[in-house]
Amino acid sequence: MIVKIKEPATKTDVEIDAQPEDYNGEQGWRILFPSKDSFVMVEKNGRWNVMDDSDINPDLLDAIGNALHPVARYNHLSGSEGV
Repeated sequence: MIVKIKEPATKTDVEIDAQPEDYNGEQGWRILFPSKDSFVMVEKNGRWNVMDDSDINPDLLDAIGNALHPVARYNHLSGSEGV
């Protein structure tokens, strides 16, 4: 799914591709960013965590998490509410 976010550092609109992905039994999102390698985000206790890379700007994670929040409330992989 294509998600539009405002890149925090440059304030420009950026389209990213977010694909649901199982991450060790948890609902995750594979984020494909045009200028970066992909990474997986998982929401735990209301906070988005990057599971396979630690050098991601926290403001960028917030922007992506806010864009994903309405979609992430429904767990696509298990078909249950809550992530």
